[in-house]
Amino acid sequence: MNSPIHTHAFTNRQTQRGLSLVELMISITIGLLILSSLTTLFVNQSRTRAELDKSNRMIDNGRYALELLSDNLRLAGFYGNYMPSGTPAATPDPCNLTTITTAATNLDVLRHHVQGYNAATATATASPPAACVTAGLTSLKSGSDILVLRRASTSTVAAANATAAPNSANTVYLQVSNCSTDTSGSYQIAIGSAAFTAFQNKDCATPASLRPFIVQVYFVSPDNNAGDGIPTLKRMEFNPATGAFVTTPLVEGIEYLQIDYGLDANADGAADSYIATPALADWPNIVSVKINIIARNTEPTTGYDDPKIYTLGLAGSYTPSGDDRKYKRHAYTQVVRLVNPSGRREVP
Repeated sequence: MNSPIHTHAFTNRQTQRGLSLVELMISITIGLLILSSLTTLFVNQSRTRAELDKSNRMIDNGRYALELLSDNLRLAGFYGNYMPSGTPAATPDPCNLTTITTAATNLDVLRHHVQGYNAATATATASPPAACVTAGLTSLKSGSDILVLRRASTSTVAAANATAAPNSANTVYLQVSNCSTDTSGSYQIAIGSAAFTAFQNKDCATPASLRPFIVQVYFVSPDNNAGDGIPTLKRMEFNPATGAFVTTPLVEGIEYLQIDYGLDANADGAADSYIATPALADWPNIVSVKINIIARNTEPTTGYDDPKIYTLGLAGSYTPSGDDRKYKRHAYTQVVRLVNPSGRREVP
């Protein structure tokens, strides 16, 4: 007679003796292989994600540097209602405050809406102006041009408030005459504690408004913080709060900055040629700027070797060598029209 089904099930459970040693070792081996594969996948994904993050930061830094320089270049040469003319007699030191506020020299300052100091190649070093060196421009990367921009602020201050404004003892103002009968001239540049009564508004009765005068010096330093080896775009400008020029880091990872200047030879507002080193008489005729920069990762990439040749405009090219080949890079070029000087030359 056949046994009941539940009796068979009980008998089968009684005969189950567990895993053999061979089966256990095979199971452990398979588990280790799966774990190893998952670990390798995780490490590779993490490494890829880290490289993508570094590359994204590099691209963002390069684009931001271009945007920052472009926005400020488009304002270069804005002096309110004043339009400087003529050929400069001398090249002004951008960090010399006396040159800016002295009537005998400040017209040359206004004629240099942009100004530059050229590093002829990626291995050459530009020569900073003396007053800027004294003010702290002592850390300059080889291959970096020095770009100077000058303009007046787009905001105005009433002449009566110049002495009461914060840091008035150090703020430099541009005042432009709007009165056709003014006999004192067309403009003046002076410290805020001066008397601004010589130049009038259109009513020829009330003093003309003031605009803070701005001088910005852009360059690439080999370090963000001393000794960290991260090339950084920096800006030096006058700080009324301290009465001195101060240097501000702007964008990390900017390795090279080269500027080509668009020269308008026939006064029609358009660049006829691009030059790296304008002569003294050329600076008032610069109507556009070609920015050439190289952005690089702030950290090297293991196993990466950069074989590329990067173009730097009229300065030629840059080819990484040695440990520099471990960094990923990207070159950027952008032409920026200088709206104020070029617009004043346009013929309807």
